[in-house]
Amino acid sequence: MKKRAGKPKRPAKQKKGTASPKDDVLERRFNSRAELDTLLAKSGALGDTEDVVGAFKQAVAKGVPPQPVIMALWQDEPEFASPEDAEQLFSNLLGLYELVASGTNFDLSAQSTVASSKRQRAPTPEPLTGAPDDAWLESAWRHLDDAPKERERLGHAFDNRQDALVSLIDASELSDAGFAFVRELCFEIFAMLELGGRHLRTVHEEDVPQTLKDDALPDAVRRWVDDALVEAEDADEHPLPEDEHPDVRDLALRLAEALWQSAT
Repeated sequence: MKKRAGKPKRPAKQKKGTASPKDDVLERRFNSRAELDTLLAKSGALGDTEDVVGAFKQAVAKGVPPQPVIMALWQDEPEFASPEDAEQLFSNLLGLYELVASGTNFDLSAQSTVASSKRQRAPTPEPLTGAPDDAWLESAWRHLDDAPKERERLGHAFDNRQDALVSLIDASELSDAGFAFVRELCFEIFAMLELGGRHLRTVHEEDVPQTLKDDALPDAVRRWVDDALVEAEDADEHPLPEDEHPDVRDLALRLAEALWQSAT
C-alpha cells in the first residue's frame, strides 16, 4: 500500500500465508546461517542470509521495524511446505533482526538465540473529543490492525448495527471491487470512531446526504477516503476500476459523513 507524506499511513497488509498464527508471541531465534539460507531458498526469497543482514542493518540505522524489510524478501508471496516451515523462517528472521539491532558482533555460522519476546502492539488511541486529525486516525488504525480480537468485536458490532448501511452499498450497483471497498472503508471509520469512545447509531437511508457538504466531514476523514482510493486502484488483486472512481468516492464520502453525524 502507498504511504503518502502528511496523510494517515496504513500499515502494509500482510501477504496471504506470510504470518504465523502466533505472530504476536513468535519466538525470535536465529539458529544458523545454513538453516536460514535453506528456509529462504525453499520459500522463494530474493536473497540469502547475508542479504538480509545488510537490509536489517540499513533498517536499524533508519529506525525501521523488521516487518517491512521481511515482506520485501519476496516478489509475490512466499511458498511454504508446512506451517512449521513458515514459523521457523519468521522466527529466524526476527531473531536475526534482534541480533543486528543489539549492535553486538555475532557469527552468522553459529547458533544464537534471542529471548522470546512479544511484538509491541500499538496503544489504544486517545479518546476522541473533537474532530480526528491525521495523526489520530493513524494511531487508531494501527491499534485496530494490531488487535485482531478488538477488530473482530468491532466487526460484529458493525454487522449488527450497520446492516442498513451495507444494504445501501449493495443497492448502489457498484462492481464487486467497489462494494468491497466502500464497505471496508465504512467499517474502518466506524471502528476507529468507536475506538475513540464514540458510539455510532444505525445509519438509515434517510441519514445519508444526497450531496456532499464541504464542512460536514472532518478534513482528515476526507483525506483518509481519498488516500484509500489511490491504494485501491493500485491494488495487486481486485483493483478498483478507474472509471468507477467518481461514483465510489461520492458514495464513500456521503456514507462517511452519515457515520460521522451518527456518532454521539
